Amino acid sequence: MVATTWSGIDNDGRSFNPTRLTLARERSGLTKQSLADQCQVSRRTVSSWEAGEVENPPVEIIAKVVGFPESFFYADDPVRIPEEGVTFRALSSLLARQVDRVLASASLAIEFSRWMDQHFTTPSADLPDLTESRGLEPAIAAESVRSMWEINQLPIKNLLALLEKRGVRVFSLPVSEREVDAFAWWYNNRPFIFLDTGRSSERMRFDLAHELGHLLLHRQSRLRSRLVEQQAHDFASNFLIPADALYAQVTGQLRFDDIFKLKRYWRVSAVAMLQRLWHLRIISEWHYRTWIIELSKRGYRTSEPDGIHPETSRLFRQLFDLARQDGWSISRMAAALRIPVAEIDSMVFGLAIAPAPPDTPAARASSEAEFGRLYLAK
Repeated sequence: MVATTWSGIDNDGRSFNPTRLTLARERSGLTKQSLADQCQVSRRTVSSWEAGEVENPPVEIIAKVVGFPESFFYADDPVRIPEEGVTFRALSSLLARQVDRVLASASLAIEFSRWMDQHFTTPSADLPDLTESRGLEPAIAAESVRSMWEINQLPIKNLLALLEKRGVRVFSLPVSEREVDAFAWWYNNRPFIFLDTGRSSERMRFDLAHELGHLLLHRQSRLRSRLVEQQAHDFASNFLIPADALYAQVTGQLRFDDIFKLKRYWRVSAVAMLQRLWHLRIISEWHYRTWIIELSKRGYRTSEPDGIHPETSRLFRQLFDLARQDGWSISRMAAALRIPVAEIDSMVFGLAIAPAPPDTPAARASSEAEFGRLYLAK
């Protein structure tokens, strides 16, 4: 922790940064009034702190209230992500404080992403540019991406690893923010996704594909509508379960139990599989309605019994393994970023303080073959 003086300057000669106070307060979910109450000052005083009208606010007290180290308040201006630049699905049902909290998490994720790129050679962003194809049908877009990435008509074994290999930074939503749902945004030509890891593995894969649809189809759009969400949904369905492959796979009359064989093959939920079969007119509306009732009775509307193993970040596993070899403990990372260790752990799928993955030649070869390899930055 950097020692501070009452002159409002830290030992590195940096002045107190009021924008950092706003970010920390929003990340902590505090209003100006609640921060004022806990600091035993007036709301007007907090407003003065955040407006930069006070050179030497009581940083030690503020830091304890918001849960950030004192050094955090002496760093450069943070990246602030505009609300309209993020693909929130449930925005109408969210409180302003919830939106502020999750956008603050996204700002911290960008700072962590910058730190990664400063110290390691990581995959660069490699998503196809569909901006010139405005109005492109989601099904055609999904088919095009599959072809460009040479997936063709095969199931996607590990979607999270695939996106990370293509330079998408996928972070996990903090547990306290899971009501927000997954969302995506672009920053400096780098695509980002925040993923809710509290869902079933199959639902997380669909969320990833849905947000990929937003990144590709709506990069230049700031509109939020049911149509935009439906387009992302249609992209995800076509990307995970290509129509031609499914038509070729189903050669006879389907039975109800066939849903489970198909959903395991394509690594999607039973409900998503059933909906895909209906939308492609492989089954009748009667079968769809009858079978969705049966799936509900078996608990498939709220969970995924006997689901697949969760996908987790290959990028972060390799990052922390290589960082440890280079002398970077998680506490040292947090100190460099001037944030709590828990903030890092909450955004990296809990891998920051988890045991290291098995370090065997076979494990390394398997990971690198499917994902690629990180290197120390020169």
